[in-house]
Amino acid sequence: MDRVDQAYAKTLTIHHYQPDKTPWRRLGQYLYRIMEDGSHTQYRLAAIESLLPPRSEGPVFHFHEMHDEGFYKGTVRFHSPGRPSVDARAGDLIIVPIRLPHRFSNPFDEEAVFMNTATPGFFVRYFEYLEMLIGEGTVLTPEINKAALRRFATVPVAREEVERMEREGVQWGDLGIDGEREGEETEGEKYVDLVEEERRGGEME
Repeated sequence: MDRVDQAYAKTLTIHHYQPDKTPWRRLGQYLYRIMEDGSHTQYRLAAIESLLPPRSEGPVFHFHEMHDEGFYKGTVRFHSPGRPSVDARAGDLIIVPIRLPHRFSNPFDEEAVFMNTATPGFFVRYFEYLEMLIGEGTVLTPEINKAALRRFATVPVAREEVERMEREGVQWGDLGIDGEREGEETEGEKYVDLVEEERRGGEME
């Protein structure tokens, strides 16, 4: 390490999250606690521990425009319109990419405690923003919650859009490994074909 690296390293610490020293924070029926708020990762990664009570619906369908999510630990049902639901159990890992409409719920008889990550790590501000609104006496109506989601690059999906995607969605067994229909070109293959076609056209001129 050179002197610059050494000087920078002296400003860093190992962040040790300890659940027994971090109280749960409540948003309606939803409990959460922030494991990493992004301040130790230059906001590349945040991590949140969440608790869903039994038989709870979870959030509305939505998608994220800025951050990918990973969910790990707990038994939680994940929904995406037009696709079969996925029941993720302890030890499973769920990845939700940017712009994929989704929601999660706990339809089971036991509470679900799970951890989810966000990259980059700014989405934890959403929870803090809602807490601020509650502290100011704001009633969290669905409209206010949806406006808060949009503030943090998350787009709620209207019910009619969800219903349309359910009607037009893919059927189980029609998909390849990456979500493409069997026998159809992937988007990557279509792009390669287009590039090759343009290259051949240029050679003929």
